[in-house]
Amino acid sequence: MEENLISLEDLTPEVGEQLIKLARYAIRRSLGLPGKQIQTSPILERKGMAFVTLEKNDIYKSLRGCIGYVEAIASLKDIVMRAAESAAFSDPRFPPVSKEEVDDLIIEVTVLTKPVKINCERSELPKQIKIGVDGLIVQKGITFSGLLLPQVPVEYNWDAETFLAETCIKASLEPDCWLDDSVVIKRFSGRIFKEKSPNGEVEQVNLNNFINN
Repeated sequence: MEENLISLEDLTPEVGEQLIKLARYAIRRSLGLPGKQIQTSPILERKGMAFVTLEKNDIYKSLRGCIGYVEAIASLKDIVMRAAESAAFSDPRFPPVSKEEVDDLIIEVTVLTKPVKINCERSELPKQIKIGVDGLIVQKGITFSGLLLPQVPVEYNWDAETFLAETCIKASLEPDCWLDDSVVIKRFSGRIFKEKSPNGEVEQVNLNNFINN
């Protein structure tokens, strides 16, 4: 275990709420909007990895941005604020978030464990993946890399093989590239906190509640 790396077990509901508030504060600050600084637990000074996801508050909960860090290069507090700003203003799939829409966005923070390489026979890979628990990273050389969070296969009702294929596609590789021994497959788990509505109550998301429902 890396020294001073935050553990998922450290993330209480109160800490999760602080992470969401930090993400919103960072976005509003970048837009020049008023907001008071967030009082946070000392635990958030530990290093960590996280993704911030922004959703429109519409009937489809449409994606509005998602960016994160899979290396613990700073405190979790700083990582979440950086990821929030990047998700709002630097996701190449979307235009920058505007002042008019920021308070109508739902914010989700996923704190990650350190990714670990899956070592097994390639044909056995799907059996090693737990839907609702594992996120995946697919890498080939220094050029190709793709990541999907644990909630993605649950949202789309994918099985493990489809999850692998979609992560390969995210890495701009062929869907069956996971069968290639030169491709590195890593997995990680996460703790997910999400607003029920913009600026609303924060809940910890249990993906098992959505499987087969």
